[in-house]
Amino acid sequence: MKILFVAATCFELKLFLENLEEIEGENSPVSHYRWHDLEIDLIVTGVGLSFTTYHLTRLLQKEKYDLVINAGIAGSFYDELSIGTVVNITSEQFGDLGIEEPGGFKTLFQAGFLKEDQFPFQGGKLLNPHFNESIELPNVNGLSVNVSHGCDETIDKLKINFDADVESMEGAAVFYVCLMEDVPFLEIRAISNFVESRDTTKWDIPTALENLTDELLKILRNFATVPQIS
Repeated sequence: MKILFVAATCFELKLFLENLEEIEGENSPVSHYRWHDLEIDLIVTGVGLSFTTYHLTRLLQKEKYDLVINAGIAGSFYDELSIGTVVNITSEQFGDLGIEEPGGFKTLFQAGFLKEDQFPFQGGKLLNPHFNESIELPNVNGLSVNVSHGCDETIDKLKINFDADVESMEGAAVFYVCLMEDVPFLEIRAISNFVESRDTTKWDIPTALENLTDELLKILRNFATVPQIS
């Protein structure tokens, strides 16, 4: 089985990659690894929707993968999803793709530029049909943005306008590209902070990345042939 990991930054998967065997290959944006009988590639796209869309589309048009996993950290909109929690994001929306009017923000669906069920959208959302019920993680709704929010007024508007539990800057791009290219995918993220007035002293990235690593290895065990220890 061949799996592609998509990350915005190297540091988000550094701890996870220490558990894999790196395979030397051609000098390219893609790094190659092995974990038991799994072939694993990694592409680091850079932060944001545009970079992720470009690099992932370009790669998927050249290479075939059985599964794409977008992994990293995310912010939580609600206290119920505490820092350190690892989640399986099963739906995504673009949080700042639309039109601003004196009366407020309108999505492209509300403005009439897209129909809510125009492929690959369903009810105005990007839904993951491959979210895999065997993964024992909370299933949540994602919101992807080009700006990591840290202003209470803006955050309150996002909560009103969107049905979202977590915020990232790449997830919807992965959903969109994989749905268009018909490639199975997952988005697995660990909560590193709350989406609130920005105060990085309250963030806990190390715990988020430790928990993310543990859960990613559990997911790989669902697909790999792992020798049993007697």
